[in-house]
Amino acid sequence: MESKGSPLKYLFYFVHPSKFYLFRNSINHLKSKGHKVEILISSKDVLEELVISEGWEYTNLFPSGRKGKKLPAILYTGFYFFITIARLWKYARNKKYDLFVTDDLLVYVGRFRKIPSIVFLDDDISVVKPFSLILSQATHILAPDITDLGKFTYKKISFPGYKELAYLHPNNFQPNHKVVQKINPDNEKYFVVRLVNLVAYHDMGKKGISNDQIRRLLEILNKHGRIYITSERELPNDLEKYRLSINPREISHVLYYAEMFIGDSQTMCSEAALLGTPTFRCNDFKGKINVMDDKDKYGLMSSYRSDEFELMIDQIEEVLLEENLKESYKAKKDKMLIDKIDVGKFMKWLLHNYPESVNEINKKNFSFRKFK
Repeated sequence: MESKGSPLKYLFYFVHPSKFYLFRNSINHLKSKGHKVEILISSKDVLEELVISEGWEYTNLFPSGRKGKKLPAILYTGFYFFITIARLWKYARNKKYDLFVTDDLLVYVGRFRKIPSIVFLDDDISVVKPFSLILSQATHILAPDITDLGKFTYKKISFPGYKELAYLHPNNFQPNHKVVQKINPDNEKYFVVRLVNLVAYHDMGKKGISNDQIRRLLEILNKHGRIYITSERELPNDLEKYRLSINPREISHVLYYAEMFIGDSQTMCSEAALLGTPTFRCNDFKGKINVMDDKDKYGLMSSYRSDEFELMIDQIEEVLLEENLKESYKAKKDKMLIDKIDVGKFMKWLLHNYPESVNEINKKNFSFRKFK
């Protein structure tokens, strides 16, 4: 259904590069329909660079990011909790909005101002328990159907898919090999390795891939092709030479054509897997996040704990010997797409037609078939 009312005013606040991709098509769609959209961000990795490249007007509440390198994670998280709400309140207090859309603390301003809010989450609540402080104030929680929200399930707007299908579904993404030729003009086989910091509040006590383990991995991969490392963290000189230098908006094309992807991140592992690239994930979240385990079930990704690194290495060596490797993973991807929707299409409809869209979803006979 199409909204027949007057244009609405939306305020988006997101704090992670993955949410730029999640919300990008929806924001552009809302603008094209005549709605008023304002955008707030906090610096995180390449987020501001991505927003600038899209040509949006925006406000950066934390140009230097929300970091407290000299403080334990739990202390700087608490500190920025109050500072963030204060800055959001100052920005929005004298303005009228119809809906807040976020992955962060904007829900508190919504609660105080009685403005409905939609917060996105695809981690199970058991993994991100402190996020309950945000979920408790949200009007709606947009989440994959397999995400366990515990006591907040009654707020859930559920959909059969993953957030990455908002921008990597074949309806929205067409691979461009010219992007890869810029970094790999000889068309050699290549592998992508992704490393993150694992310093967020929900990462405490969790490990990923160490520099020594990367060196072990490189010994194996160097025999089969080129290696590119994309990393949030600083790298020693011997690993820095492998760092991938590319426009952040082009990374999906690099992932699509890669022979294999190995990493300790969640989002980029998901992206590579959903593009049909053989994906190996190594961090201590194995078996703890439903949306990640689901990709394992489709055979798109293989997950290992940090203490299972050698097991992962053995598996990688076996897989490297397989013939038609990429073709077999493409078949797995196609099988997954039969069960999932174009999340971007769904979100455009949901936000453009809010709040009638939420009422329609809650009907027993609601079907997601129109979002395929």
